[in-house]
Amino acid sequence: MVERMSRRSPSRERDFRVLIAVERRSFQRLIEHVLHGHPGLLVLKEASKHAPSARRAGRLAPDVIIVSSRISGSEPEGLLAALRASSPASTLILLTHVSCRSRTAADACLHEEAVVTRLLPTIQRATHRMRNRVPLPALAGSRT
Repeated sequence: MVERMSRRSPSRERDFRVLIAVERRSFQRLIEHVLHGHPGLLVLKEASKHAPSARRAGRLAPDVIIVSSRISGSEPEGLLAALRASSPASTLILLTHVSCRSRTAADACLHEEAVVTRLLPTIQRATHRMRNRVPLPALAGSRT
C-alpha cells in the first residue's frame, strides 16, 4: 500500500512524485518531516517494513527516488541498478552512512547526517532540472 502526502502548488501543472525507499521507519519519518508542506512535491511512502522493489518503483513512476544504502539483503549498487532499469527517468538520490563514492549509479549522494539540511535543496535542484529539461548528468555535482 502506498500513502500519498501532498500540498498542491497552484502555480504548477503537476506535483513531482518522490518515492522514499528506506527500511528504518524512524528515518522514513524524518525524511517525510523534511519534505512535508513543500508545494509541488507528492511524497509516496511505502507502508511496509521493506523498501519497495524495483518493479514497484517502475509501476509508480516517481520523478525522484530516495534510497538508503542500508537496505537489508541488498547491495546498494545492485539496488540502484535495478531501480535505474525499472524507472530510467527517475532521479536517484542515495543516502549513505559512509562517505559517498565518486562513482555510483545514483544521480546524487548524501550522507545520512545531511538529510535535514541538504535533502530538500538536492530535490529542488533535480526537479528544477526536470522542469527545464536539463540532462541528469548535471546532477553529478550534487554529491555531498
